[in-house]
Amino acid sequence: MSRKAWFFSLGCIHICSRVLVLRMLLALFICSATIVSGRTIQSDGLQYIDLVTVANRLGFKSYWLADNKTFRLSAPNLVVDANAQSRKIYINGMPLYLGFPTLFSNNQIYLSVVDLNQTLLPLQNPRAFGDVPNCKRIAIDAGHGGKDHGATNLSLGLSEKALSFDVARRLQQLLLKGGFEVVQTRREDVYIPLENRAIHAEQRSADLFISIHFNAAESKEAYGYETFALTPQFQASTRYTKIDANDAISFDGNHQDPWNILLAYFVQQNLVDHMGGPDRGIKRARFKVLKDLRCPGVLVELGFLSHRSSAKRLLSKMHRQRLAQSLYDGIIAYQKRLRQIQ
Repeated sequence: MSRKAWFFSLGCIHICSRVLVLRMLLALFICSATIVSGRTIQSDGLQYIDLVTVANRLGFKSYWLADNKTFRLSAPNLVVDANAQSRKIYINGMPLYLGFPTLFSNNQIYLSVVDLNQTLLPLQNPRAFGDVPNCKRIAIDAGHGGKDHGATNLSLGLSEKALSFDVARRLQQLLLKGGFEVVQTRREDVYIPLENRAIHAEQRSADLFISIHFNAAESKEAYGYETFALTPQFQASTRYTKIDANDAISFDGNHQDPWNILLAYFVQQNLVDHMGGPDRGIKRARFKVLKDLRCPGVLVELGFLSHRSSAKRLLSKMHRQRLAQSLYDGIIAYQKRLRQIQ
């Protein structure tokens, strides 16, 4: 793995003897990383580094907030807030879910080196990750379709497949007007197998992939917006608390890990800035449409059909246009960042 001197060594994750393959693969991954020394501790076989050292290495200011519970790393364009024993940190106020919880020891908060390399560094210094991708041809994936209705709100006559297609078409028009090339994984109400969506994007040489979805939950109180990036190798997805042997698998989409999280950041930031909250943050998952990608990609959840007031807003064409505009502006912000580091 080619990296600049920003990188910290990764510590082995020892789960149990039954997952020897995970430990062997992780060891190989560790050996390929560039080592930067720092104050580290070990917990459950995982290496952690204290945030003061991280701040010093990356040029952040660092200090405790007034509540003495939150530790802040501050740079001109990036503010990171972390609490002890939490998988959630805040990037410029946006929730972002880590692979492993932070630790508190010797009056310091420690971040796993895995999360440092896979989450914080791509946002702080994406130039360190080698070749910068293009951002000219955008693949828009309207979720579900045909026999697959996705989430529904029958009382309001809403279906996820129709809403995602509507927003996808609106986003397409904005992108075309902005000078982008656009690829649609589906152009009508048809069922497209999940595995074919990434294949279609690859065949059309897409530079970026965005899969559009709407949410639903058993709780009628759940609402807000969230963006998913592919879970990095050796990490558990956000919905799980522990890793297992399957997390040792590296997918095609993991070759884009630094750019996936960078794209997710700008998409989620603009989504919340345009639409308001709640900001459900950036999460990790191994969705099929993300695993097989050969370009940076994210999956967005643009509201809950199970939340009555959120669902009612989706009846408005103006609201759906604002959703499309927020996604467009997120892509523009991502493209601008890429141009800054090329």
